[in-house]
Amino acid sequence: MPTTHKPYNIEQILHEAGSKIPGKIHYLEEVASTNTWLKENGQCGDVCLSEKQFNGRGRRGNNWVSPDNGNIYLSFCFCLTENTQHRSLLGLVTGIAIAEALKDIGLKDHGVKWPNDIYWQGKKMGGILIETSNYSDQFIIGIGLNISLTGIEADNINQGITSVNDAMVGDEFSRDELLIRIIHRLSIHLDGFASMDFQSFKHLWREWDILRGESVNFQHQGEVISGTVNDIDKHGRLSILHTSGETQFYSSADIRLDKKSIQKFIKANNQRLN
Repeated sequence: MPTTHKPYNIEQILHEAGSKIPGKIHYLEEVASTNTWLKENGQCGDVCLSEKQFNGRGRRGNNWVSPDNGNIYLSFCFCLTENTQHRSLLGLVTGIAIAEALKDIGLKDHGVKWPNDIYWQGKKMGGILIETSNYSDQFIIGIGLNISLTGIEADNINQGITSVNDAMVGDEFSRDELLIRIIHRLSIHLDGFASMDFQSFKHLWREWDILRGESVNFQHQGEVISGTVNDIDKHGRLSILHTSGETQFYSSADIRLDKKSIQKFIKANNQRLN
């Protein structure tokens, strides 16, 4: 059965996840924003975890709806003192870590939508926000993952959304265990982040990328762009082959999936997992 909304077992989380990170886990029942709290109070390697955010943020300053209903609101303070050219890949690395953690608990048909969203069967399940802190080498990695959403909450969000509960109907899982696995998977990737080989990373990214090879339409600087998604470059930019035959790279774009693209990804994902 899907998880029910019950408080975190903080003792278990501290015991099983605390040893995976170099810093401390800070648990707050309510907070304006876990990202903001870490910016003001965190040290390298610290994690901030909360049941509810009053002022959660998404990309481009959009509000991230963060009710107290058993979702995961998590921020990680990461310090990068060398090979800082990799910093533009932090969001993609985080997305892969979340996707791997979801696979660990038995979820299928999910992936990462460039640049910072977790999708399941064409609907958004979670998002990632990377922010800089007051220190040049310090980055705040914010994660919001829908575990459960009421109909009213879903109606108030301006996009197709879903939750882990919706995706895991009939399958038992633990929110605590999923959180621990996210922290563990992310810690593994961040430990090797500065020294990672981009070609190896790109191969891993392709396993979870739901856009590669898809024909897409999106807006960029007020212009509607059409083309086919190729890959990413070492700066985390998306490579688009335009209908004119020209290839361009984009660091930010709002790309929507159509039903054909969704079904293609699900089929390919099932073949990879089986």
